[in-house]
Amino acid sequence: MDPKLTASNMKRSPLTLLAIAALCVIGIIMALQPDSGQLDADRETHFSIDDTSRVTTIRIADAQGKVALLERSKHQLGLWTLNSRLLARKDATDLLLKTFKRVTVRQPVQQSAKEGVLRMMASSGKRVDIYLDGAPEPHKTWFIGTPTQSHTGTHMLLELPGDGRSKTPYITHMEGFTGFLSTRFFTSEDEWRYTGIYESQPGQIQSINAKPIDDIGTEASIEWAADGEALNATSGPHPIDISQTAMRDQWLRMCKVHIETWDSHLSPAQEDSLIETQPAWTLEVHYKDGRHIPMTLYWKAPIMEEYDLNGERMSHDGSRMYALVNGEVALVQTFVFNPILDFWRNLESPSAS
Repeated sequence: MDPKLTASNMKRSPLTLLAIAALCVIGIIMALQPDSGQLDADRETHFSIDDTSRVTTIRIADAQGKVALLERSKHQLGLWTLNSRLLARKDATDLLLKTFKRVTVRQPVQQSAKEGVLRMMASSGKRVDIYLDGAPEPHKTWFIGTPTQSHTGTHMLLELPGDGRSKTPYITHMEGFTGFLSTRFFTSEDEWRYTGIYESQPGQIQSINAKPIDDIGTEASIEWAADGEALNATSGPHPIDISQTAMRDQWLRMCKVHIETWDSHLSPAQEDSLIETQPAWTLEVHYKDGRHIPMTLYWKAPIMEEYDLNGERMSHDGSRMYALVNGEVALVQTFVFNPILDFWRNLESPSAS
């Protein structure tokens, strides 16, 4: 026997064994993974909606009895209605439609975990009914459970008219997205509500007024001149000398103003107490169609120590304020409102003649 050949074979043997072991592991994994063609052929996996423009109603219900009813409308901004009386956030409804279209099934839940997943769905899951073309019955119903342990998939169950509810839950995900899908399906009305307060085209606004109450600045109004070509600024009966550019910039800011959320994180009693305190500002926009929308802003107590640019400790939250709109308390971001308020903060009071 050639000693060199024997030694060479002995050196290669561990590598050969490792390669064989790796191939075996890959083979086992592939054997355990469901065939994509089989999944596609199984109607229990047909979660997606190919043409989401046909979706007209979405009903989300949780295990605690809360319901969010979303209905497509003819709103000029493409907004859906919420619970038949409010408007819903467009970003949130768009995200649902994207999820309906792009959701895919990764694999069925393993038999050993099936019972636990179904229990969790029953106790804390959500039911999502998807209606097409105004039909009275849902086209598909999703039952959404918990995320997978890796937080890269979501347990779901499908119910189809005529076929009934699937007995097998599946792990779903979206291509190009890392995470789970269940957080997109919430039922809180405050979270779903559209956050736009001042939303219009520049030519639809008639006048804008603001008054500082517990802040620096000058009360003033901006409105169109009689010829409709220029803007005028006045404080009471006195005109204010300010450039058309500055006024037009402010005019454009007021064409799209949103609150952060309708969830004030205050109890009803705390909201009542807030309304009784001194406001920081009042704002009001009048529109050419006769509408007018007032807003009252209040300082929010800081949640931690904050300091201004001069190094002085701030007496209020530097990031958020409270807003009172149509009798409801909301949270707003100073990131949005400071540029608006700075216009009036920087105005010089006109001298009375």
